[in-house]
Amino acid sequence: MGDKNTDTGFATKTIHSGTKHIEGAVNTPIFQSSTYKLTEERYAGWAAGAQHTLLYARLSSVNSDAATEKICALEGAEDGLLFASGMAAISTTLLGLLSSGDHVVAAPDVYGGTYGIMTEELPRFGINVSFADMTDPSSYEAAIEENTKMLYIETLSNPVLKIADIPAFADIAQRHNLLLVIDNTFSTPWATTPIEMGCDLVIHSTTKYLGGHSDIIGGAVVGNAELISQLFIKKVHFGGSPDPHCCYLLERGMRTLHARMPLHASNALNLATRLVKHPLISSVNHPMLEGDSQYEIAKKIMPNGTGMLAFTIEGGDDAATNFLSHLRLIFEATSLGGVESLVECPFNSSHMFVPEDVRIAAGINPGFVRMSVGIEDVEDLWKDIEQALNSI
Repeated sequence: MGDKNTDTGFATKTIHSGTKHIEGAVNTPIFQSSTYKLTEERYAGWAAGAQHTLLYARLSSVNSDAATEKICALEGAEDGLLFASGMAAISTTLLGLLSSGDHVVAAPDVYGGTYGIMTEELPRFGINVSFADMTDPSSYEAAIEENTKMLYIETLSNPVLKIADIPAFADIAQRHNLLLVIDNTFSTPWATTPIEMGCDLVIHSTTKYLGGHSDIIGGAVVGNAELISQLFIKKVHFGGSPDPHCCYLLERGMRTLHARMPLHASNALNLATRLVKHPLISSVNHPMLEGDSQYEIAKKIMPNGTGMLAFTIEGGDDAATNFLSHLRLIFEATSLGGVESLVECPFNSSHMFVPEDVRIAAGINPGFVRMSVGIEDVEDLWKDIEQALNSI
């Protein structure tokens, strides 16, 4: 996709890339239209496959094009697609690129929705999945079979926050002629640009950090232009297209990504540093903590840090849910990446339908809490956490 801001910095790209200054508007106007006037040029585009042609909003719209171009600029991608949800992006990618008889290698501690489609839906279509350790690329390589077509990883796993050594996975994928697909939702292109490290496709739940305000549902896939072209027709067939107003809100949200993310990351590290010292906390998951087992790989893969944080409370799940019930400022809800801090226990939310033994093996132990740290005053966040822990 064309972007005249290719030589600009990240912050400039977040603000200017993709913006359609129609009729001199400073922002892309909202085109709340389901269809567009057919012209000779559009008929020709339709005949050529309809990609990048304004015909019908299920295919694309002015607003989806604008937001897609911005994500592509931030990720360094050749092309991309927007979807109505992160799961629409994930399911279309998997079902659109894999066929009966194919095999994919993933990790058991991927996002719960991804785990669900891999264990419940893909097998129904004759697609086999093997699970390996995302912190050990060699385990992925050992799981490769003759019919393997794809390696699927997450930059930062949900919710345990394990980091994938992306260049190592890229090397394995290239040597075995496999697709490397990564979910970059937790990291964002502010912290990590996986395409530069060798990934073929990058997936986002745009609901999260890219949107940034907990007011949209959306997804995106960006990367290799040929693969995106293949996925375009699958998106049309499956129907997971976003509406123009949602795309407008996504583009607006991304204009402040560069300003929000440093606050998310600094607040999360500040709280992690304090939680490590609290007597009721048995463990803290935050890769930017010095001394963390993943600290060195974190500096390599996502040196800017992350706004995500996880910790385990002494006393198990009862203590964790009790802790959540005493929070006054931090909001107990699923999702993440908004300006406000959100907290949940995966065992009864995002990973409710993941078998308990799989959860524990992945590191989601009793008492595990996942927190999306917002951009509030960090002292207010700590006071809320401290008083809730003292109330258990």
